[in-house]
Amino acid sequence: MSYNVVTAEGVRTFENIDDAGDYAQAMSLRTGEPVKVFNAETGLVAFTVRPTTKDTK
Repeated sequence: MSYNVVTAEGVRTFENIDDAGDYAQAMSLRTGEPVKVFNAETGLVAFTVRPTTKDTK
């Protein structure tokens, strides 16, 4: 199963959910915005990564 991470920079596809989560977390911390990870086959949201207040200070 593969996962798409959609950001303002574009879409990146990962085969491993852990890699997708790590990338989403890094992008979320960098932008300060939530990042959604989608199941590439169904298009449904697998999970959303949000920066915490502690992370953005």
